[in-house]
Amino acid sequence: MRRAYFAPLLSFFILVGCSKMCSSGREDMTPEQVVQTYLDISLNMTKVEQKQDLMKLTTGNLKNALVQAPDDIITTAFIKQNYKLERYSVVERRDRTPRETEITFLLTYRNLGPDKKADPETAPKTTTENTLSVVKENGAWFIRDVLGKKTSIDFLLDEEIKAAPGPGIDEPVPEEATEEVVPETAPAP
Repeated sequence: MRRAYFAPLLSFFILVGCSKMCSSGREDMTPEQVVQTYLDISLNMTKVEQKQDLMKLTTGNLKNALVQAPDDIITTAFIKQNYKLERYSVVERRDRTPRETEITFLLTYRNLGPDKKADPETAPKTTTENTLSVVKENGAWFIRDVLGKKTSIDFLLDEEIKAAPGPGIDEPVPEEATEEVVPETAPAP
């Protein structure tokens, strides 16, 4: 008879304990975790409906941009692209107020394009450093805006590029390449 009471009681404690420990809500996420979650979703999207997941992490200008983006733009920008993440790190956190911070992160990835069989080693490597404004609303952090962005893209070239030979130091410059410079004279007083 004791076993009959013990099983439901044990199940209740496991359910309550796991729901508190296993599911951390949005209120428990740090600004850095919100940024990382946004990047994880955006770099791995497989369907347009995931735009809603991005919108749950945003507010202000960034959320408005997502709301106004048509499905074909979301598909082209996120779903049809294939990325291989190489590096992600938070470079700096600047707390502006207790409810507003700026997160600067560095992201390096290979853009494999729409080809799922593309070789990551030959794909263009993109390195971007972005600064995001992250604000706390209703007890949770949201990305509000992109404040600064520096991006570089490295393409691998199949052949070496060489400069065309030009005149050497001791060689005369061809006449058609010279231009006569006539000094201006000051008007007489």
